[in-house]
Amino acid sequence: MKPSARLPLLLLALLVSPALAAERAPGAKAPAGGGDSQMSVVDFVRRIDKRLSFTSDYKGVVRVRELRKDGTENAVEILVYRRDTTRDLLFMTTKPKIMAGSGYLRLGKNLWEYDPAVGQWTRSTLRANIAGTFTCESDFDRSRLSEDYDPKDEGEEVIDGTPYRKVLLTAKPGTEVSFPMLRIWVDPDLNIVKRIGYAPSGRVLRTDFIRSYQRLKDPVSGENVYHYKEVLEIEEEEGTQMLVRYDEVVLAPVDPHIFTKSWLESRSR
Repeated sequence: MKPSARLPLLLLALLVSPALAAERAPGAKAPAGGGDSQMSVVDFVRRIDKRLSFTSDYKGVVRVRELRKDGTENAVEILVYRRDTTRDLLFMTTKPKIMAGSGYLRLGKNLWEYDPAVGQWTRSTLRANIAGTFTCESDFDRSRLSEDYDPKDEGEEVIDGTPYRKVLLTAKPGTEVSFPMLRIWVDPDLNIVKRIGYAPSGRVLRTDFIRSYQRLKDPVSGENVYHYKEVLEIEEEEGTQMLVRYDEVVLAPVDPHIFTKSWLESRSR
């Protein structure tokens, strides 16, 4: 492999972290290539979605620390509620204080943004940046790679002795997604460890390094599921970096009244 194709050593150290290794089943030997090397790329991507998905409702806090190229640093905290059975999603900014009470509500395929300063809702798109950062709606949502993209197997890339399966994902016609194209690197345990989002032209928009996952018990299905714990996101054009942490995650029923405009409006009164 050419040196230019390797991940930077510092970032690789962040990727293959003890937190990732701890999620492997005790005594289990991870097969190369994310499971079965003969598995079709379509089934492979479906397995990734299944591993990252749960049936229960979801509540959590997303903490974002943003470092801009000029050295400016910002911290944002977002409260997230999800109901995947109906595709309802609400996130409300709680910090910084100047942004507290603002948020987004998705009902079905419609995404609405709320500005508490004027008490107004505006229609948004799934590609919109959230809370003044370059995070987007898909960063908070269920994994739908197999539903939204057509995959192409790009084989394996071996880095420091570990094989990573590479898959290029191209958005299906008529599908609204945050990135028209994605490329993912997947470790032998089906963890996405790196992903790059591209514009239709092929220009790199954002590179993510998933530094660690958290294992959760889905109270509805009874199965173990995996959710991001810490992700390093790098915006290509401005060189801004963000460390995103998914904290205080709870899988349990969420009051349906939370997924309403009136609920979010009441938080800022």
